[in-house]
Amino acid sequence: MKRFILLLFTLILINSAAYAQIITGEVEYNAERSGITKYSIEDLRNYFYDADNTINLNYLYQGVTELKDRKLAKFSDGSYAVQYYDNLLTAWYYSSNGKLTAYTKKDSEDYPCKFTKFKPDGNVINYGIRLSAQESRIYSPEGRLLAHWVGNKCFDKNDNLIMTRKIME
Repeated sequence: MKRFILLLFTLILINSAAYAQIITGEVEYNAERSGITKYSIEDLRNYFYDADNTINLNYLYQGVTELKDRKLAKFSDGSYAVQYYDNLLTAWYYSSNGKLTAYTKKDSEDYPCKFTKFKPDGNVINYGIRLSAQESRIYSPEGRLLAHWVGNKCFDKNDNLIMTRKIME
């Protein structure tokens, strides 16, 4: 009887290991269905250029990311992001010279939450889901996985490191 139970247990272990597989796939998601809409040109007028560009860059070079009215993030490509405490659903992305390159809008302050990244002209760059403060996944407008942030590192779909950041949270 002991041999039978041992044999059964071994077969179950072998069988379950044989069916292990990596999950891959795509998502179907668009900003209109999520309720996330782009800002109008009028709403963006005050954000086309970061008036605090020099101040923000100085803080970032000192390693400071938490300020009285905003959070900052520094990216390895020289760009940076600003998120104001009075609107935690939006983050503004700037080139090192302070020009707006993109902005994201998310649907909630809680996790998980969906977000959409827009160009300043309102065209969608990508979509994503923030699973936690440390993890998010980014998808193309067609639904293909583009990147996966884990902590301060961003990986492509093949797990190659493509960017780093100083985390905003």
